Amino acid sequence: MEPAFTHLLQLGILVENVEEAIRHYETEYGIGPWTVIDIGPERFPTMLVDGKPGMLEFRAAFCKAFGLELELMEPRSEGVYSEWVRKFGNGLHHVAVLTRDPFGQVIVEHKARTGRDPYIRAIETSGAVPPEMDFAYLDLRKELGLILEIYNEKRSGGLPFGG
Repeated sequence: MEPAFTHLLQLGILVENVEEAIRHYETEYGIGPWTVIDIGPERFPTMLVDGKPGMLEFRAAFCKAFGLELELMEPRSEGVYSEWVRKFGNGLHHVAVLTRDPFGQVIVEHKARTGRDPYIRAIETSGAVPPEMDFAYLDLRKELGLILEIYNEKRSGGLPFGG
């Protein structure tokens, strides 16, 4: 059988404070530089959480390291990210991968296999067709022990959002 995932792109890490986390990465471990952006409804006005309309606002920091991208995410609103940080503290949230099959097909197959919609789905609507970014988190903790993030475009591991 051919692997369903073709490349590891990113480790997504939830943190209580992005600036403090960056300071630790840079000064104690020499990992940086970081690109920091705020993400919310202005960038992703269309967001679904467990298949229902929802919204996440967070500060994100991106860095290339170890041949992939690190993403630090600090929740800035109530929702699944802030609940996660309260429950588990700082730590790994998701792993982003490229998929063998097209984005839409992967989502349909995920629903057929698990009976679940994507945990989170967000579409950037800057006017580009197709959208500049459409991503989904597939909650495979029960099946694989992790949450996978997939994208609608082929990314080579470069920083999103111009970093």
